[in-house]
Amino acid sequence: MNIFKQLFKSLYSPKDIARFRFQGIGKTILFVFILGFLSIIPAIIQVATIGEGLFSEGEELLLNDLPSFEVQNGQLQTDVSSTVEASSSGITFYVDGSDELASDGLTNEDAAVAFLSDRLAVATGGSVQEYQYDTFEGFDLSSAGIASLLNSLEGAKFIIYFFILAFIFILVAGMLFIKATIFGWIGTKLAASTERKLTYRHSFRMAAYSSALPAVFFLIADLAGSIIPFGTLINWFVTGLILYLSIKEIPKPKKKAVSA
Repeated sequence: MNIFKQLFKSLYSPKDIARFRFQGIGKTILFVFILGFLSIIPAIIQVATIGEGLFSEGEELLLNDLPSFEVQNGQLQTDVSSTVEASSSGITFYVDGSDELASDGLTNEDAAVAFLSDRLAVATGGSVQEYQYDTFEGFDLSSAGIASLLNSLEGAKFIIYFFILAFIFILVAGMLFIKATIFGWIGTKLAASTERKLTYRHSFRMAAYSSALPAVFFLIADLAGSIIPFGTLINWFVTGLILYLSIKEIPKPKKKAVSA
């Protein structure tokens, strides 16, 4: 069966997932990679949006629309005593001269970079990552230094995008393999409790296909800009539920008749 048809059937048919347990491991691995690629589509959009905003107008914003700043000894230094923001191409920059801007205030931002008093905060799609300035030791963290860096890297921006997305893809695909490995073991226990015969290698294949529905659901949610509370818990619960329903589709071994 075509792997994309398998993906479609994995969204609604536990019976087909049960049948997929007999296919080759290579096709299952390819399926996991396809799920990984689908899962990073929102990241591709975010990296492209933020990157184009940074390289096209970031230099002008840093030099003309934001106050001059510099990081010294892990602390932001600037002449302004308020929080200044400037937006361009879907990305917003903040310079917090007031020491009052909190990173959790960026959760509603689709794409934002905030220079806080002692750390850098990057918001993408409702999530915020923080980095202490000491992490960037050796870099010129100043408005002029960052603007110069953006200007010098503009010609290599597509290579930068590639390496960022390749790293994200490897991370996501790796997590999917770990998830399938864990649920592969869980599947053998579920099979034993329901009197089904299921080897670990077959359970691993079924676990991989059971991840399709939550992966596609969270892809659509991310593209729609929705934040799902307890996302990881829901993801793993749905995967486990589909795996259980798929195991129930495996016929029970026929009991041998007892001779008189």
